[in-house]
Amino acid sequence: MYRLDDLAKLVEGRLLGGGRIEIERVRPFEDAGPGDITWAAKPALLNKLSRCRASAVIVPMAVIEPLSSPASESAPEPSQAQAADPPVLVGADNPKLAFARMLALFHDRPFEARGVSAEACIGQDCRIDEPVSIHPLAFLGDRVRVGSETTVGAGVVVGDDAEIGRGCVIHPNVVLYPGVRLGDGVILHSGTVIGADGFGYVFDGQKQVKMEQTGTVIIEDEVEMGANCCVDRATFGATVLERGVKVDNLVHIGHNCRIGENTVIVGCVGVSGSVTLGRNCVVAGQAGFSDHVRVGDQVTVMMRTAVTKDIPEGSVISGVPARQHREELKSQAALRQLPELWKEVRNLRRRIRELEESDS
Repeated sequence: MYRLDDLAKLVEGRLLGGGRIEIERVRPFEDAGPGDITWAAKPALLNKLSRCRASAVIVPMAVIEPLSSPASESAPEPSQAQAADPPVLVGADNPKLAFARMLALFHDRPFEARGVSAEACIGQDCRIDEPVSIHPLAFLGDRVRVGSETTVGAGVVVGDDAEIGRGCVIHPNVVLYPGVRLGDGVILHSGTVIGADGFGYVFDGQKQVKMEQTGTVIIEDEVEMGANCCVDRATFGATVLERGVKVDNLVHIGHNCRIGENTVIVGCVGVSGSVTLGRNCVVAGQAGFSDHVRVGDQVTVMMRTAVTKDIPEGSVISGVPARQHREELKSQAALRQLPELWKEVRNLRRRIRELEESDS
């Protein structure tokens, strides 16, 4: 339970009265009631503020600025959690971000040190910094390093010479191949495989000859990857996911790729080998990248886009193959008119034939 004025300070928000209200939960707009805080940024929800039963609502700063006045800021404040009528408003420059921070505060799961399970298999010369929580049936190969306050779930397999940083959460059935390195605060969800061989073969005229993958994978601090993702080891050097990268479920990242800091990759994306993605990019679902392309910083790749060439920074791209999103929208708009245009062409041809027959 937190006082509303303390929560407002946490998110650098601006209160419109009611700072002493006690908040017990963070809930969605339609489900929120007394003692809850929620958020509303879209017009459809902002129009329902007077009917919201929550004690407080996070809204865009522009909503409360016209309402702010000395009288409203000095209004009496209830000392217990109760529904305000209307609810107390908390202005924020980014309401969704403020809501996310409050969710993290209310639902933070502190590290639980369970030690190393007797049913875990630990190899030789491992370095495990206490406290840790290594669950039953986890397997750690030889010379593995595990940082303090890290959780290794049941069924996790960690290959020889792998390194896991501090404060990581490795969910059940994750596989870390030998030699991969995870930074601090990394989260890997179930079924993800880090460090499998990159896909490299050379045809000798009779069969495919495997190109040995001798590199590794480096995942930097605060990276989170969803379930059933795959990151391939490099042919030489390292496949790198830089600090703060966030990856959804069912994403494949090929060998020798570098994914820039704070880039977000949504589900079912395929990234071929030796691709470079810049910082702060957003890649929507089912997009695909040809090998060796370079994408600049702050690029937005729309859903189902096929990226086949280098993309300059700041671009918004879509289509197959990818091009600037505005151009693709114009092309799609023209494409939708083709059936009607085809009817006009057929009618024109028929009219021409009729005229030719009448002249003859």
